[in-house]
Amino acid sequence: MLGPETAHSPNADDITAAYWVMLALAAVLVLAINAALVFMLVRFRAARGTEPRRFRGRPRTQMRIAGVLGLGAIALFVLGVVSTERAKDVEASGPAGLTDASPLQIRAIGQQWIWRFEYPDSDSGAASAVPATGSFADVFSYEELVVPVDTTIDLAVESTDVVHRWWVPSLGGKVDAEPGKVHHTWFKADEEGVYDGQSAGFSGASYAVMRAKVRVVGPEEYQAWVTQQGADIKAAQASVQAQIAAPGETVGETK
Repeated sequence: MLGPETAHSPNADDITAAYWVMLALAAVLVLAINAALVFMLVRFRAARGTEPRRFRGRPRTQMRIAGVLGLGAIALFVLGVVSTERAKDVEASGPAGLTDASPLQIRAIGQQWIWRFEYPDSDSGAASAVPATGSFADVFSYEELVVPVDTTIDLAVESTDVVHRWWVPSLGGKVDAEPGKVHHTWFKADEEGVYDGQSAGFSGASYAVMRAKVRVVGPEEYQAWVTQQGADIKAAQASVQAQIAAPGETVGETK
């Protein structure tokens, strides 16, 4: 496939635009150099029985060419810096026109070789409300990150062991997950659906199976999922604790 995947987040749009600009400039440069080579071969070729014409490049001409190439390199450097800074600007959460909503903070924790996602609890009773930042770890999921559409996600990327690299091409650029450090990235998915990614850095023998998946749903569906996920986790934990504390049972006893 030529080119990056279709962007579905503002920061991914900036990365895609920079990619196409770089590709267009590279194509122009390649065509110009090859056209110049063909022109020189045709104009100064040797006719049958004669020696080819010899010529020397003038210093002034060489300086002009070097100046044009230098300006092009500077322009590409500036474009890269501007695109990078634009991609860091976190857009307001919510649909277009909503500017007072805070980003939804989620933790993405990499470990060999799976991603764990921890969600904040919601203090709101409204079914359509997007949960505000609260305590983490009560609600979590593995492999698949579930988020609401048209909501800015502030993703805190961490690692428990070695360096991993979070990357979902349709939703933004790559970011490292390092032990003992927290790196932040963000995205704001504009359409519901499933967006696939992967761990883009070598982190051990099975890093190739360390996939990343983001499922984007409506706000009401997200709220219902968080509530159900939290209830299921609490029920499972209560069941385990009840089995451990059951009379006549010994922890670690084999039957």
